[in-house]
Amino acid sequence: MGALKKWYRSIPLWCAIFLFAAAALLTASLISNRVTDAAYDRISQINLRYMLMQQPDEGGGDPVYQSTDGDKVELIYYKLDLTGMPESDVRPYLLYRTTIRVAPVLIYAGCLLAAALLLYYTKLKRPLALLFTAAAKIAENDFDFSLDYAGQDEMAKLCGAFEQMRAALEESNRRMRQMIDERKQLNDAYTHDIRTPIAVLKGYTGILAKFLPTGQLSPEKVLTTVSTMESHVERLEQFANSMNTAQKLADVVLQKEFVAAEDFAATLRDSAELLVERHNLASDFTTSLQTDHLHLDPTAVTQVFENLLGNALRYARTRISVQVESAEKVFLLRISDDGRGFTERELQTAVQPYYSGETSEKGYHFGLGLYISRTLCEKHGGALTLENTDAGGAQVTARFAM
Repeated sequence: MGALKKWYRSIPLWCAIFLFAAAALLTASLISNRVTDAAYDRISQINLRYMLMQQPDEGGGDPVYQSTDGDKVELIYYKLDLTGMPESDVRPYLLYRTTIRVAPVLIYAGCLLAAALLLYYTKLKRPLALLFTAAAKIAENDFDFSLDYAGQDEMAKLCGAFEQMRAALEESNRRMRQMIDERKQLNDAYTHDIRTPIAVLKGYTGILAKFLPTGQLSPEKVLTTVSTMESHVERLEQFANSMNTAQKLADVVLQKEFVAAEDFAATLRDSAELLVERHNLASDFTTSLQTDHLHLDPTAVTQVFENLLGNALRYARTRISVQVESAEKVFLLRISDDGRGFTERELQTAVQPYYSGETSEKGYHFGLGLYISRTLCEKHGGALTLENTDAGGAQVTARFAM
């Protein structure tokens, strides 16, 4: 029974329609023949009671063949005389004649209708119900379900296509929520961090407005105050530029292209060696390329590489390690340093926008490098992973889907 059910779900819809229609027509033909034959027999029985035999020269009549003796057959003519038929025979006679004319039509129509209903209930009802339910949930913005309908027919393929659409909508909805959350984080970070320079500028502006007209501020004090205000104005300008960069990330569209793996790795090696040399650090650059060509956005990957390398250079003590790997569908960058490594809190929050670490440096560092890198990796179908090496340094791995 299970094998038959599996076979039934695997046959195409047109084939199921053909089989049901053929079965309905065959069944209707058999039933119709039995019913009409029975009606003809009943009519014949009534006719026998009103059949008058006559000679051929008398004219009219219908011929019948009747065996009389052995192989001899005698042709006999008869004529029906239905005049004077009693009511007890008229009603069944008319009923049987009506049955002969109407019964086949009703039987064929009934069998075809039964076949259509059987086809609907066995092959269409459940997948249609699943599709209607799924559509209603999607309309309510509910994607927490799975459309599972086994089979290989058109309805199973339709359910599979609908499931793919649901998964795509769920992913799109997830990314939208993530983008909204990130925008909110950006706005919260912007609101929080901008308060300090604004408060400083407001305070110094009040001092100048109060004491400058009275001459209580020396020229040196005025120059110091103006210099401090200028530094905070510069900070606001840099912060606004970083905010603009972060906001534009959502609109970035990657342009993948095929590049030679060896040439691209060599370009990354040259950039790394140049930057590491400027910081008077040692470096290890290793490659493991299993493909001749890479399908990626070289600009985005290079930006991620430079961001990660810049972070490693900021915290490394003596050495930077860079690993470049490619497999059939993945391109990987792994950069590690021998610095202090990530704290437990940083492992969870370092990729958030405007996170500068628990020990910030002098000057202004707005914490966008890892956030931008994570966003570009995700747009590239990959991910950014933070961890610590066995020696205690920080290690960041960027994966890109090809």
